[in-house]
Amino acid sequence: MRILHTSDWHLGRLFHQLSLLDDQRYCVDQVLQYIEQYKPDVVVIAGDIYDRSVPPSAAVALFNEFVNQCLTNYKVPIIAISGNHDGAERLGFAANQLKQSGLHLITSFEQMLEPVILEDQHGPVYFWGVPFHDPAQVAQFTQQTVKDYNQAHQALLTHLSHQQTARNVLISHCYLDGASESESERPLSIGGADRVDWQLFKDFNYTALGHLHQPQYKGQTNIRYSGSLMKYSFSEQHHKKALTKVDINKDGEVKTEQLALIPKHDVRVLTGSLTELIERAEHDNARNDYLQVVLTDKEALLNPMARLRQVYPNVLELRKQRFQAQVGDTIAAAREQLKRSDLDVFADFFNQVQEQPISEQQRQHLAALIEDIAKQERNE
Repeated sequence: MRILHTSDWHLGRLFHQLSLLDDQRYCVDQVLQYIEQYKPDVVVIAGDIYDRSVPPSAAVALFNEFVNQCLTNYKVPIIAISGNHDGAERLGFAANQLKQSGLHLITSFEQMLEPVILEDQHGPVYFWGVPFHDPAQVAQFTQQTVKDYNQAHQALLTHLSHQQTARNVLISHCYLDGASESESERPLSIGGADRVDWQLFKDFNYTALGHLHQPQYKGQTNIRYSGSLMKYSFSEQHHKKALTKVDINKDGEVKTEQLALIPKHDVRVLTGSLTELIERAEHDNARNDYLQVVLTDKEALLNPMARLRQVYPNVLELRKQRFQAQVGDTIAAAREQLKRSDLDVFADFFNQVQEQPISEQQRQHLAALIEDIAKQERNE
């Protein structure tokens, strides 16, 4: 069984208020070229097809064009789950009808319980799609106490009736503990409660993951993130974006290969003085890349952005190096603060205002209120 595994397309994304739709189309065309070249049995998209729950019409049109070519021209089915950026209900519209055409959209827990079964010359392969969920949704579905994302995944996997004697592929959108993140990924929660243990997936022949944008595996080489379609932040400047080609033999053994995705515009960070960078541009064959520029000049400069854009038209962000250390310390402190829960932050606020710690009864009432607010936001 040959699988092309991809994820995190984020169609319709803006990068510093610049539409990336043309760049995304350039990469989607490469995905179609790989489908034609390698003739997979299925394409797996592990969540975040769109960048927001109500995507722009042009983003929907691009995905529709991809689906049409994949199913009609190449006769290759698609299995996709909803990610944390997708609107699950909207993405899953008419899913029962679309699967008859080869487009399997798994966006609900009910759909999760039924595997997509594909056959090759060695027999069936069972594909289990686990759409993005939060612990409260899982607790309601399973009628169990679920405190974090790890417990949520553990509870859901017990509901999957996968056969140990068959070949099984799991598709999930989550954050594996210890994996490498980047700035463009939306946090699933604060306080570390979004981490999932990779060992939950060790019994599957292959686990196709989405959410983290850097191609990587964790724990075992068959538990893998394909990475995003293209670079979506300057922290990803060194990433090598790719699809993952997966071959599963008759015994369930897996072989993977990364298929490079070449961007229309690369994402780079340039450092140097204004004069040096302008002079360097003359010999830079990729002047149209999307750039963050870090200036090392110590003196005040007149219109540095305008002068840079005369030679680098796509400078999107300008920074001064002398402020980097201060900014870095501030960002590090902010990230530590983000690791704390809403309840902990309010408890500190209460202690400062009332000059006494919050009581256990007050803490329980506050926790229930925060959960009610979260449910209301999810249902909007």
